[in-house]
Amino acid sequence: MPEPIQSSELEKAVRDVSAVPEPDAEFVNALRARFIAEGHASAIKHQENQMKSRSLTKRLTWAVVVLILVALVLLSTSPTVVNALKRLLGYVPNVGIIDQSAQVMVLSEPVTMTRDGFTLTVEQAVLNNGMLTIVYSYVMPADFVFVPDPNGIFGESSYLILADGTRVDIVAGKQVNTADCPSCSVRYAMDLAPVPSGLESATFVVPTLVMMQVGAAPEDWRIPLKLKPAGPDDFAPVIELEVTPPPTATQSVSETPTESVNTYGITNILDKVIVLPDGYILYGITAWTDPSVLPYGAGAILATITDANGAQVPYDYADPGIYTLTSDQKIYWAYKVAKDVATPLTLNFVMTASLPADGGAFTFDPGADPQLGQKWDINQDAVVNGQVVHVLSAEQGGIEPGYFQFMMQSEGNIVGAAITDLAHPPQGSGGGGGGLPETTFAAGFQYQMPLPPGPFTYTFINVQIIVPGDWKLTWSP
Repeated sequence: MPEPIQSSELEKAVRDVSAVPEPDAEFVNALRARFIAEGHASAIKHQENQMKSRSLTKRLTWAVVVLILVALVLLSTSPTVVNALKRLLGYVPNVGIIDQSAQVMVLSEPVTMTRDGFTLTVEQAVLNNGMLTIVYSYVMPADFVFVPDPNGIFGESSYLILADGTRVDIVAGKQVNTADCPSCSVRYAMDLAPVPSGLESATFVVPTLVMMQVGAAPEDWRIPLKLKPAGPDDFAPVIELEVTPPPTATQSVSETPTESVNTYGITNILDKVIVLPDGYILYGITAWTDPSVLPYGAGAILATITDANGAQVPYDYADPGIYTLTSDQKIYWAYKVAKDVATPLTLNFVMTASLPADGGAFTFDPGADPQLGQKWDINQDAVVNGQVVHVLSAEQGGIEPGYFQFMMQSEGNIVGAAITDLAHPPQGSGGGGGGLPETTFAAGFQYQMPLPPGPFTYTFINVQIIVPGDWKLTWSP
């Protein structure tokens, strides 16, 4: 479990995210029965008065319409009913959020096969809306050592064979955490489509184990799969939180109305909670509107989670892959906490943003024959985006000659930077961040070899800053 990052004085703010009440099945059923009964009574009344005047008939017709509208309004606005409807979503570990309003089929039981000391297990299979997600893992023999061959090739991707011989290929795949399976060498999840709804059996074919080259391990695995209709125990509840993000253009940092700071249109919200037997997974979205922030350039760094008593709560990083990437102005985060915590919980974030640099440069001469690991004192200052950045030292690091890494520190809120040498075509450049003010951060540059003669001039091309503001979120189950 990772150690929580220490919080910064710059992350000051409190914004409560209220949990929607759990659905009350008795209330929903009673409400629905009342609507049916009242609608039935209205119909009988209408039938009894068929011979009455046309105007009375019209009034009764409108009464029924109004009753239906009232019912729809109540069903769509009552928090209890809203949450009940949202429970049509369910969460499956390693798979994600499932729409239970459509038919869902799941693996009847895990399937394990062993060949030449390798054990492959299909752990999960979930079919929903024409997409079949399969999660499999494998364990290598204890004495097996895999050394990748630079000239080797990776084999064909896995696929599915339906009963009629139709082949269904993978449309996406990703590695999955193996923390709960220490013996697993790899766990992999893949989506296959299109797959017919209600599929009960198929053959899963693994030509080559994922991450293995051809010839390195047993090949052409064929695993028969049996699926069954999903039941309530196959899902964890999903709570969708209804939140209203605060204004994002600027945030006041003093009592003087005219003194404000740009927050780049950033919002940070907690929008889903997964209820697991052993804890909760908190899912959130950080989004922004200011185009000056580089694509995927904002970051919500979780400093700490504290409980109702102010004590720090341990947390694990979780996979935010339930979200589909729809914009380069959004990032997603997910954290898991235990259930035995004193709520409400407060999530303390530090917000960062990557911005283009408006200039600023420094010089460095490594000499005629710099050596790997050699270090130099620089002690130069550069003005970048109106702030002084101290360039402290340099080192020829990495695993190849020609890569120089520079340690820096800012007097303001710059906590990371990227640099380039405009006089030489870059082979690679990089930046880093200390994450908090008053800490050092690194920026690097890679030259093509042979190394050109110095001295070199480095220009800042972008910086990472701490964004002041209220970035705390609170939650109670």
